[in-house]
Amino acid sequence: MVYSIIATAAFFLISWLLADLEYALSGAFAAGVVIGFFAIGILIAEAAGRIRRSWAMPAFLATFVIKVFGVAFVLLSLGLPAWVDRQAFVLAAAVSLVAWQVGEVRAFMKARLAIYNEE
Repeated sequence: MVYSIIATAAFFLISWLLADLEYALSGAFAAGVVIGFFAIGILIAEAAGRIRRSWAMPAFLATFVIKVFGVAFVLLSLGLPAWVDRQAFVLAAAVSLVAWQVGEVRAFMKARLAIYNEE
């Protein structure tokens, strides 16, 4: 989450300086949607891992698929508010998503948790 917040703050400041406040706010809104969906997924996978360690990775995979379709469903069915700049929204969502994934990969590499029995 830290990587996404840093990337979002950088996007916000740069886009506000180079474009305008509406562009920057559109990006912040997109990053908020991405961070919200991914944070919910982390909480679900964490809960599954506490019940049984071997459930952590399947829970991550399932929540990832649900998040992708969930974001698509929300955006396609509800649409974006009129004030949102679509280019800024897509760009900031992509930046936030990549930053989140980098943070997750780094966290998993550091954790080195055994998720399967070694028997």
